[in-house]
Amino acid sequence: MSPLRLVIKELLHRKMSTLLILLTVIVSSSVSVAIYTLSKASENETRKIMREQGLNLFIFPKGTNLIDFYSINNTETFPDTYVDVLADSKTFDAVRHLTGILQVKYPEWKDANGSLHQIVLFGYKNEAEQKYLSRQETMGFDVKNACVHLGALVAKNVKYEDPFIIEGADGRLHSFKVDKRLEEGRGMMDQGVSFNLEDLQDVLGMEGLINKIEALGCVCHDGRIKNARSQVQDIFSDLEVTEISSIADARENQRLMMNKYGAFIIPFIVISALLITGLLFYQNVQVRKREIGLLKAMGRSSFTILFMILSKAFILGLLGAIIGFFAGSWIAEYFGKEIFRFTALSIKPIWTIFYYSILIFPLLWMLSSWIPALLAIRIDAAKILSEE
Repeated sequence: MSPLRLVIKELLHRKMSTLLILLTVIVSSSVSVAIYTLSKASENETRKIMREQGLNLFIFPKGTNLIDFYSINNTETFPDTYVDVLADSKTFDAVRHLTGILQVKYPEWKDANGSLHQIVLFGYKNEAEQKYLSRQETMGFDVKNACVHLGALVAKNVKYEDPFIIEGADGRLHSFKVDKRLEEGRGMMDQGVSFNLEDLQDVLGMEGLINKIEALGCVCHDGRIKNARSQVQDIFSDLEVTEISSIADARENQRLMMNKYGAFIIPFIVISALLITGLLFYQNVQVRKREIGLLKAMGRSSFTILFMILSKAFILGLLGAIIGFFAGSWIAEYFGKEIFRFTALSIKPIWTIFYYSILIFPLLWMLSSWIPALLAIRIDAAKILSEE
């Protein structure tokens, strides 16, 4: 009978030992897959949540007084084509999600009752597509043409179903459909009105101009803001970059926390399972001493004995990895629905992990059986068979 057939018969005969070893693989694989899948979902969830706080990099004309900008005093402008030039650069990879913005103070907006209010106007250019970088979900604050989004304070002065009306630089009244009424708590945007950039440029007679680019700074090996500033100024020396560190730090800390958590818990589970498996294989070898001695007495080589034990570990590792992948993916999807608000429905099996699992877990379980296998080939057939 071939060694492989002997392995299969032994697996079927010693059901309890087989199930216990298989269970260690399934638990280790499923926990690893579930944690990894949930960590990826956590990254996406963080990205969605942080999007509500806005992007974390501001790009201005060099020399802009940020006190004036933050106090909503109008500042120096530059061409909106700068956004497209940055997006089309092959070397510009430290900044993502480029959105050109025109932000101006409008001191005398007249509401339907004739009352005057100081408001802030925001014009948003559609997010630039960086064709040399991987495609990502839009994070910019896009506004449809001929529509506006009203801040909470401004919205109180515009009746439902009424358009938003504003006097342009040419003295004409411009009417826009109210597409959204934003909830309060957005800071400066509460007293603002958001337009599509071209619409606001037309209203103000500022065609082709913006005074800020908002973006997301990537986490880079030589520093977030340093690398972003260097890449921007290599293309446009007249621009400056500043960072909202609270948003950037929150994103980075969340990412690092999940990476550290996964880097600790996954090896801990796998190593614990390997130690338990090694003990189970050792126990299996002790129980099968007479059987192994008999095989050696019948002329089976040490290599055959070694092959049989390692083959058993490989088969159980492979089977456990397959079951564990689907179990872990199901666990992640089931509990993800309870944990994550934005990304719950997008949690799917990560097939790359499946291929890694069916390669790594059989090898790890063969490794865990290596010492018991070496002990098995050292069994003295004559001594074992002479024992009562």
